[in-house]
Amino acid sequence: MKNKIGWCNLTWNPVWGCNNHCEYCYARGIAKRFKRVMAENECNYRWYKMEIADSYTKRAFINMTEEIRNFKPTFLHSQFNKKFPKKPQRIFVGSMSEIFYWDEDWMIGVLKKIKEYPQHTFIFLTKHPIVYCKYTFPGNCWLGVTITNNEDAYYLDNIYLNPNDYRTKFICIEPILSDINPYFFKKNMDWVIVGAETGSRKGKEIVMQRWITNIINGCNKYDIPIYLKDSINKLFPDIRAYKQFPKNKGGE
Repeated sequence: MKNKIGWCNLTWNPVWGCNNHCEYCYARGIAKRFKRVMAENECNYRWYKMEIADSYTKRAFINMTEEIRNFKPTFLHSQFNKKFPKKPQRIFVGSMSEIFYWDEDWMIGVLKKIKEYPQHTFIFLTKHPIVYCKYTFPGNCWLGVTITNNEDAYYLDNIYLNPNDYRTKFICIEPILSDINPYFFKKNMDWVIVGAETGSRKGKEIVMQRWITNIINGCNKYDIPIYLKDSINKLFPDIRAYKQFPKNKGGE
C-alpha cells in the first residue's frame, strides 16, 4: 500500500483495471508485470480466507492472470480486505483502476468500509466526474478529476463543481499535455496537482516551463493550494517546489 506518489501516504486498490486505453497509462505496464503475483495472491485469499473450495485451481489462476494482464476491471478481495493503520493517513483509492468502470456493488462496499475509518482521508480520482453523482461519498473523501489539456477541462461536470457541495474537490493535471487556462481553477476548486509524464514512451509530450508558470500564477491568483510532483521539479529545478495541501472540509 506504500507508494512514491507523494501527495498521498498510501494507496488502496480493491479493483485493478480500466477501459480507457490512455497511451500514457503507467498502470497497464504494472499490471502486466505483476499479473501472476496478484492472481496467485487473490486465488490463495479466496481459497484460505473465503473457503471457496474451487477457487485455487489451475483454471481459476489462469483466468485471473488474464483478467489482470488485459487490465479488465477486476475486484480483488485480497486487496479490499487489507488493514489500514490506526494513525490518520491520506489514502489514494484506485491508483490501478478507473472508478467510472467499477460495478456498483464494488463502490458500495468501498464506501461502507471508508465510513469505518473516519480518521483517514480517502482520495478518489477519475477522468469521468459524472461518477461522483451516482454515490454519496463520506465527508472524509476528496474527489478529484484528472485532466491533461484544455479540452478535458471544458467537460468538467457542473454538478462536480457545485459550490454547495462541501467535499474537498481538486484537479490533477497529469500528465500535462498542453497549456491549461487557469480560469478552470477559480470555481469551487480546493486543490491542484501537476505532474509530467515519466518513462520513455515514443511520442511523449515535451512540457513547456510556461505551462507550469501559468498554472502556478493561476493558483496563487485564486488562492488555491498547488502540489507540483517531483517529475515537474526535475524538469525545471528553478521553479519553486510547491507541496501544498488543501484543508479537509469534513462533513457527513
